[in-house]
Amino acid sequence: MILDPQQILVEKKLQHLAKDLENQESVGFFQKIISSKNQLKSYYIHGDVGRGKSMLMKSFFNSLAKTPKVYFHFNSFMRLIHEALRDIRKEEKKFKDELVEAVKRVVGKNRLICFDEFQVMDIADAMLLSRIFSFLFSQNIVTIFTSNSRPLELYKNGLQREVFLEFVEKILLQNCEVLYLDSPTDYRSRYVKNLTKRYFISNQKNRDEVKKIIETMTDGAKLKPAKIKVWGREIKIKKTYKKVAVFNFDDLCRVEFAAAEYQAICQNFDLIFLLKIPQLLPEDANEARRFVLFIDEVYEKKTGLIVLAKTKSEKIYESGTGAEAFKRTVSRLNEIKSDQYWTALSE
Repeated sequence: MILDPQQILVEKKLQHLAKDLENQESVGFFQKIISSKNQLKSYYIHGDVGRGKSMLMKSFFNSLAKTPKVYFHFNSFMRLIHEALRDIRKEEKKFKDELVEAVKRVVGKNRLICFDEFQVMDIADAMLLSRIFSFLFSQNIVTIFTSNSRPLELYKNGLQREVFLEFVEKILLQNCEVLYLDSPTDYRSRYVKNLTKRYFISNQKNRDEVKKIIETMTDGAKLKPAKIKVWGREIKIKKTYKKVAVFNFDDLCRVEFAAAEYQAICQNFDLIFLLKIPQLLPEDANEARRFVLFIDEVYEKKTGLIVLAKTKSEKIYESGTGAEAFKRTVSRLNEIKSDQYWTALSE
């Protein structure tokens, strides 16, 4: 992808940081101890939706070969913290600081953390952030954030916001350089324009039309395989182009994927084509369940979805275990293909 001038500025800063991180991992043991005392710069990258924040951070993250690293959607990170706290409180062993212990368990020995879509909606999370990030920065852990909000505009109108703002001013802004990505191009909106139909019933005419849409959205380029990491392991996506992925139903729902895999897929791609959706039978309950999980993630992440199916959405899975609950997925599919949903992608 050709970057615009604002994106290039952010990319250069991240490239410089990547070089410093990798150099620190290459030096000897005693030099590493010395260099670890010199905290590398963390970054808070903000800007409007579709300006390439996540793309730049993901590229930076993937460029690191030696540095112990971890990548979180911020809401997922906070869920893991709360789950770790719950487990710790059930244990017989007592800890001086249960929250610090929870952070250690979630973060492990990683020296870099990337947080995508940093936002604060819940007072329970807001009140924990000061202690969480005080600990992380005290351990010289480099942290990269992406957010749609300026730091001082986070948690607007939240309860006890004055306490939260102390965290922003005294911890976040003291340890992070703020980068505003004011890119003039909305890269997500290019997938929205001129797409008036998103759900296709499979016949020769519609198959040809979907093929043309794929060619248009991928600039006619050859689709290539890509790998993304989920909980320390890699899953292979057979057909991708930049932020576009093309799946057949079997590759997505007749494999041992769970919510984490679908979440990672939707975080990594702005537009997904899902082809060859069959009419599921009662014995296809596992496939139907995985399809539900996938559509839930598409809906939650506001990912663009183009579907080529054998039948109408309400007939995909009419009977079998979970068929009644599948009606919610039908409703979500109908919303995902609506003009309102796609218009929101570019806002």
